[in-house]
Amino acid sequence: MAFSIQTNVNSLIAQENLRVNSSFQSQTIQRLTSGYRINQAGDDAAGLAVANKFRSDIAELTQGVRNANDGVSQLQIIDGGMNNISKMLDRLKTLATQSSSDSFTGDRNTLNSEYQTLVGEIDRQSQSIGLNQGGAFAKNLGIYLGGGAGASSSAILANGQVSVNLSKATVDSQSLGLTGVRAVVQDTTTVTNDYDLGASSATSVQKILAANPATGGTTAFTFTGPGFGDSNGATINVNLSGVGDTATLVTAINSAIDSAANLPTGAAASFKAAGIKASVVTDSLGRTQLAFDSPNAAFQVRADDVTANALIGKLAVAGAPAGKAIGTTLTTVDNATAGAFAGADTTITVNVGGKSAAFSAPVGLTLANFITNFSADAGMKALGISVSGNPAGGAPLAFSSATGQSFTISTTAGDTNLTLGATLGAGVTNSASLASNYSSLIAGGVSEIGTKGVGTANTETDLTWVNLGAADKQAITISGNDASGGAHPITINLEGSGGNSTGASVDAAIGAINKALQQQNDSTLHQITAVKVAAAGGDTINFVSTLSSFSVSAGLSSTAINGLKTGAVGATPLGGFTNQAIQVGTASAADISTAAGAQTAVAAITAAVKALGTAQAAIGKGQNQLGYAISLANSQIANFSAAQSQIRDADVASEAANLSKAQVLQQASIAAMAQANSAPQAVLALLRG
Repeated sequence: MAFSIQTNVNSLIAQENLRVNSSFQSQTIQRLTSGYRINQAGDDAAGLAVANKFRSDIAELTQGVRNANDGVSQLQIIDGGMNNISKMLDRLKTLATQSSSDSFTGDRNTLNSEYQTLVGEIDRQSQSIGLNQGGAFAKNLGIYLGGGAGASSSAILANGQVSVNLSKATVDSQSLGLTGVRAVVQDTTTVTNDYDLGASSATSVQKILAANPATGGTTAFTFTGPGFGDSNGATINVNLSGVGDTATLVTAINSAIDSAANLPTGAAASFKAAGIKASVVTDSLGRTQLAFDSPNAAFQVRADDVTANALIGKLAVAGAPAGKAIGTTLTTVDNATAGAFAGADTTITVNVGGKSAAFSAPVGLTLANFITNFSADAGMKALGISVSGNPAGGAPLAFSSATGQSFTISTTAGDTNLTLGATLGAGVTNSASLASNYSSLIAGGVSEIGTKGVGTANTETDLTWVNLGAADKQAITISGNDASGGAHPITINLEGSGGNSTGASVDAAIGAINKALQQQNDSTLHQITAVKVAAAGGDTINFVSTLSSFSVSAGLSSTAINGLKTGAVGATPLGGFTNQAIQVGTASAADISTAAGAQTAVAAITAAVKALGTAQAAIGKGQNQLGYAISLANSQIANFSAAQSQIRDADVASEAANLSKAQVLQQASIAAMAQANSAPQAVLALLRG
């Protein structure tokens, strides 16, 4: 290589190597002092991306473990509350067992007072731990831990979340079966204040039955509720043979309920699931009253005759015998001029509750004799049907039911002189429905929308029903909220007689609404039921549910004054409406002030202990589930940390060796560069001489 003064190649090589060695030393010092192999993207871009993913997962999982630990802590608080409720159930059973024994000689009212207080305390404590119905934790709790995997972002999120379902783990008194919804007279403004079925009362069971000889020895009640809410409801026929006091009355009613519930129909199955039972209760004034209870279904009970009306509190008016407050009448339009049947013999058939009787009116029978003979006929007496009136004198014929039951009248073709009803001629059947003053009770402890009815305290704007006309249509939207607050809406279209007739009558509308609710594959909507209530302007529609929150909206019908609306009958609303449900009445607990009531309570508490155990199992399952999830998350944190360390952390031993190497190389580079810089001095030797 030629000697050159202008370009010192060796010096340049030495300088470059010194720069490389200095950079290597700086990088090594940075790795040793930071502890990381990768300190900037340039160190290892691909490795940094992977390490950052692991670091993000570690941060997510670390917080997720905290979330899960918070969940475990909350479940432990709930578990402690449940243990306390379990102790209260033990005390309740002790009280009920003590009161149920005929050998007890103390004051059962004292036992009952403590019993009712403890039931209320269970409700307070269940609310405190958030596991009352609609409580803060009475839902499917989603606890996010992270670390999930999946083909999509939604799948990753779902896989990273643990679900602890406590929606069925409520432990308030109603959930445990200690209290339920109860239909009983609560509003004394709608009944006579002397309603008392007790043996010494003027309105005892025995006296009511004596004043009201029931048709065929039976009385009838109709129940409407979830799954048994069509226009017919679930009707029970109570055999009153041998009934003479409250105990035998309750036995007879419950026997009739069992018979109706075991029929081979879907409605009967729903009626059975509602678990409605009759009992006698004592009000704050010491009066004995008939009550109907269900553990979990909002329902209405309607008295279908005067005997049933009297038994639930619809007593005498204006001095009439007990239970004679309602009647069912079919008034006819008579065009008789000759005052006698003409043309051919006529048979008049009456049907009451499935029982029939026929009366033959031969040609030439005078109207006066018809009225007398019909009412005196043994078959008609057995059905409780009579006829009165004087059409020739301006008083139409009126067929009446002494028991207040609905009935039908049909005639054979032949009579050419008498028309029984405006649309009822020879060979036609007409029906008499319950009069507008029938009694019905809506179970307390439920939410309701509609007109204030017997036993309610509803201050919501009244609803009114007017049958839809031939061309009318109306859309009704019902929306219920589930335990998580999610809305479940349904819109039901009603039409008048020109369409599908679902809105042609109040019964048709109720049947259509309840059918639509039950046909949905939605357990929330299944809990809402439309019921018929007697209102000032005629029968109307109410809505009841054990849901804590639901609403009903209705738009205007084609004819604005028809359909379901707010305000008085005949009023024209300015627009549609939306009504929110409000609580009516209160839930009820078993009364252990009697031995019979205490025995019922013992059975209820036994079931409550089992229900509490099921709820505790859900809590324990959730604790274990979260424990396993925390273990997995901690394992993932450890493994992700190890993987991140493998990629990003510095190998201290290797870097220490590199530092020594870098220091030696740097020193050698400096020495070599010094030698390279002094090499041009050798040229001077060539110039000497």
